[in-house]
Amino acid sequence: MKLLLSFFKAPPAVKLEIAPNVLAALMEKGELHATDFRCLDLGSKQIVWQMLLSLAMSKIVEARGNCKPGEKTRPAP
Repeated sequence: MKLLLSFFKAPPAVKLEIAPNVLAALMEKGELHATDFRCLDLGSKQIVWQMLLSLAMSKIVEARGNCKPGEKTRPAP
């Protein structure tokens, strides 16, 4: 494989298509971050935006669930 790549100049990016549920799972596990990629169309951007909002909301709810009454909410990791 290394020999094959030496014949071609490496492109600046690899363009992939990924299922939204796979993307969400990778982001939820922290294996992929929003800064690691960019969306190539508006529909994809809207899906990722909603996904990030949903993940953030679930972390907030989880953090609040771990607090005792009257205790301040700790920041999500």
